[in-house]
Amino acid sequence: MATIAPQRWLNFLQAEYLESFIKDGGASVKFAVPLEEELRGAVEQGVRQRGQQTGFIATRVSSANTRVHMIDQLFFRVAEQVPWRQLSQAVIVKLAREAGYAAPSGESSEPLGHRLAAANSISPETFIGEARPWIENRILKQRSLAKDFRVAVGGICFAELSGGPDGETRIEVVTDWLTGRNKAISAVKPYQIFSRITRSNARHLLESLLLWIRFAGYSGIVIVLDISRVTIARNPRDDLIYYTKAAMLDAYEVLRQFIDSTDRMKGCLLVVTPSQDFLDVEPQGRGMGAYDALKLRVYDEVRDQRLVNPMGALVRVSSDGSVA
Repeated sequence: MATIAPQRWLNFLQAEYLESFIKDGGASVKFAVPLEEELRGAVEQGVRQRGQQTGFIATRVSSANTRVHMIDQLFFRVAEQVPWRQLSQAVIVKLAREAGYAAPSGESSEPLGHRLAAANSISPETFIGEARPWIENRILKQRSLAKDFRVAVGGICFAELSGGPDGETRIEVVTDWLTGRNKAISAVKPYQIFSRITRSNARHLLESLLLWIRFAGYSGIVIVLDISRVTIARNPRDDLIYYTKAAMLDAYEVLRQFIDSTDRMKGCLLVVTPSQDFLDVEPQGRGMGAYDALKLRVYDEVRDQRLVNPMGALVRVSSDGSVA
């Protein structure tokens, strides 16, 4: 079968996707199968580095320590790697600039509202009073964001403006809810959030996160998803996650849903790195052939024996990048 060298594929991914299609608001799901396991790290690190170089937030999720067959767990692991405070600060500065205010210069431990007030020679109370309607109108009333998500990030913005112990507590509690560190609804009820993040709403929150990242000025997000544990047939009992056949099928359905929802995922590149066993097309195996809904979206039924289509949904990566 034809393969492609890691650097060649990564260069193509950056030029044709990260620097253009994804950066312009598109979304894509790519499967890169390393035929030599030692190439996995180079491929995953290369994707993340190129994403960061192009203005994306780069994240990685491993099926060894995250139950990737559950979309809420996948969302939590991505959310842990998102700089929530940095995003909120960037949004506030953006809204201030749109209103004609100058941005603060340098770093400071002062609340952002105080820094913006000082940069514009007005009192913090006056500035914060003017800024609150921006957050209410541009975030809390933004219907493209899931309700609980916009309440959460709007609350972080309010806290960043005013600062203080109450603001710090609010930021901690809300980010703990977003990242799954605290799933108790009683903790976030005082901040007008009344729902747990579950498998039924996590995908909507992820789509909202993508919009929020771009609103804050980033190109989007890159998610590297290592699913090599999913195809392990026997439980190695090594204290890492083992996927039963049912869990494996659920994981493939999560991936199928990602592929089918790319029109709603703005500025997102999802790169899936399976093990070589994923290439098994037999229904009784643990590769893509076990789940036709995914196989029909990924598998290249017609392929050149010598040349790789780098734009294909699935590529086989090897060190020599030749016919294997």
